Amino acid sequence: MPKDNLPLELLNKHRKALGLADSIVFSDENNLLIEHPTSIPSAIIFLPKSKELIDMTLALVSKIVVENGTIVLVGANNAGIGSANKLYEANIGPVEQKIIGNHSALYVGKNKRLGAGKKLEDFLSYSPLSYGNIQIEVANLSGIFSVGELDEGTKILLDHIPYNKKKILDIGCGSGVIGVIYKKTSPESEITMSDSSKLAVLATKRTLERNKIEAKVIESDVFDDIKDSFDLIVTNPPFHKGIETDYSFVEKFARGAKRHLAKSGEVYVVANSFLPYIEILEKNIGPTDIIIDTKRFRVYKSTSL
Repeated sequence: MPKDNLPLELLNKHRKALGLADSIVFSDENNLLIEHPTSIPSAIIFLPKSKELIDMTLALVSKIVVENGTIVLVGANNAGIGSANKLYEANIGPVEQKIIGNHSALYVGKNKRLGAGKKLEDFLSYSPLSYGNIQIEVANLSGIFSVGELDEGTKILLDHIPYNKKKILDIGCGSGVIGVIYKKTSPESEITMSDSSKLAVLATKRTLERNKIEAKVIESDVFDDIKDSFDLIVTNPPFHKGIETDYSFVEKFARGAKRHLAKSGEVYVVANSFLPYIEILEKNIGPTDIIIDTKRFRVYKSTSL
């Protein structure tokens, strides 16, 4: 957690008094897919980033923590903690104590296990998606970008990438839309998709199964667990960390992409037009062109020297 994390500061101020010294901590959605015993005495949940993910997290944690064990939900006011009490009470039980301070709040209560009957698959659904003449079904899981729809940035990227490449890597694959559409368009291609989110990896695997597509799916923080080289690397990168603009993903991506490009390989990135990505891509990969600029989005093409 960052040093200036106001919810964490509030939690630490009250942690001892609330008896949370040995609590299991759920700081992001990846914690949900780790095998946990179902006898945890208490848990701390840092507010997830969407209403759907809050609901899923609280339900799954209610199954892990013992009945009447303490569960604390902590978050910043500007991240939506104020409206999360209903979801807390629907899955955990009554909020017995609300502690405020540091522009943040803690909801504290005893686990009545109201959401314990739910499992991860209960939060999985499928949505039809069209791209030109291609029809696919996409797995939806809470917390994954572009769930159930082809967002504008991804469509523009798909419209402008080359479909004559053999080995393709999609970094930050979300639900697996880009890789599945590429494989449908170019059946001879070899597709690898990766994401740092365990939920995204699971959703991508479900999308592949649903559409009877074969591809490799890797859990990886950008290129950390990627070994091969590729003819085409694509990404529709995140640029927010919380509510702040964050360039760390694209900087790490650009540094790694150069090392994983095959000879004559190309990198395609789509991003909001206001983001200064061309400098980052040129510095770390090589010559970079703006393929299209819609005033909302740009598609960049980089080639390694």
